[in-house]
Amino acid sequence: MAMGCNQAPPSWQQLLAARIVEQYPGYTTSPVEGGQLIVHRPGQPEVRIDVNAIAQFCQRGPQDCNYATDQMLLQLRRP
Repeated sequence: MAMGCNQAPPSWQQLLAARIVEQYPGYTTSPVEGGQLIVHRPGQPEVRIDVNAIAQFCQRGPQDCNYATDQMLLQLRRP
């Protein structure tokens, strides 16, 4: 049996956290109960992301998912 075969698939929180850190390497994230993430941005206020809302767009298809993800990333860029 290959390594990782018994691991659960990543959650939406994990997937979005990875995307945020990929886009903004200086940021860190903390999962919050109820399907949210807190994004810690150095020198800027923290931002709370509603992961469930983005996940709903992603279930509609790749175009909607990309749009919702891009909008989230743009929101994180602002102070």
